[in-house]
Amino acid sequence: MGSTHHMGRGILNFMNSLLAGRFAEAERSLERMEKKFKTPEEKRVIHALRGLLNAYQLDDRDSLIYTVFMDQDPQKSAREVLEALERHLKQLNLGSDEYFETWSFILKNIKSLPTPHRLRAENQEEAS
Repeated sequence: MGSTHHMGRGILNFMNSLLAGRFAEAERSLERMEKKFKTPEEKRVIHALRGLLNAYQLDDRDSLIYTVFMDQDPQKSAREVLEALERHLKQLNLGSDEYFETWSFILKNIKSLPTPHRLRAENQEEAS
């Protein structure tokens, strides 16, 4: 885990802001990473995060991040997606790719991430 490893704190800060619905803060976090990290590998990390930002802002319920969190057991869902991703990458024999490493890092840290704010709001409405 190359770039993803040394960008881990930034990735988690970004994800926490994003899932809390603090889009401006998430965007600023991403912009700071874009300015700081310039290698092609680091740019792949930024690309993955930019996709997450866009999917979440657009409330794309078919996106991977929503799919994981909408499951009854997000941690189990994250493990299953991670295993499928790792099997797929082995079959492709691509070696390491920071875009997929970013997703792997996020899935491995799903337990430390907040439930997406939109899902929390919906769950609260249903409970009322």
